[in-house]
Amino acid sequence: MIYLYGLFEGEKVALEQALAGSNGLQNIPEIASVGSWHLVHSQHDDAEILPKRRLLLAHTKVLERMIPVGTVLPARFGLVAQDLVTATSLITAQTDLVAAEFDKVRGHVELGVRVSIDREAALDATLAEHADLRAERDALAGKGPEAHFAIAEFGGRLAEQLDRRRGKGQRMLLDALVPLARAHVLRKPEDDNEVLRSEFLISADAQAEFVTAVEAAAARLDFAPGAEPAIQIIGPVPMYNFVRLSLTPETDGMAA
Repeated sequence: MIYLYGLFEGEKVALEQALAGSNGLQNIPEIASVGSWHLVHSQHDDAEILPKRRLLLAHTKVLERMIPVGTVLPARFGLVAQDLVTATSLITAQTDLVAAEFDKVRGHVELGVRVSIDREAALDATLAEHADLRAERDALAGKGPEAHFAIAEFGGRLAEQLDRRRGKGQRMLLDALVPLARAHVLRKPEDDNEVLRSEFLISADAQAEFVTAVEAAAARLDFAPGAEPAIQIIGPVPMYNFVRLSLTPETDGMAA
């Protein structure tokens, strides 16, 4: 059995240098040429591959070593093939699809963007905008267990208004950033004070400019006036969100 990391387009020598010293999941990564591309794989003993953090990191680290020296179509974690002949035949059978995927992402990187605001500041800003909610909060202050349902209903209305403000801020950020990207994937925020959680496919040469644009757009947020936005830029990371590729015989073009 062999374990699959992904397909690489670029200079083989550069890839060999990038992977030098990498351990992989069970064995050191190897390189097999498939036409003008290179399949990165390692020997595997057919043991079950559990989604353990150590193994996930080993898989990701191999891909991260590849990203700076070429274009990578990542295989999903845990993907194996019976042997190298099987894996390469699957690739050559869909040459046009593979070429199209490389065309789509060549010269680009995937960056994750997270923008959030201190929750207390966001709540204060929401209350400042709604006199009725402030009055209701004041009326409920100091009430005991008998006001449990009223307090819960108030919390629901406050959360609804907070989400509306967050949505407005999200749209403003997207209006500023989407034109700078080739593609993007919007994620559901994990918290009601997280204004934006999204992945962007951007030109590899424009990373610094994109980060500057994120910072500038976040500085214009009125989600919580006066509060400093917390910004997290993740990547470049393997382009799972923008690559669709099959390296298994039973699938039909879904992400590998």
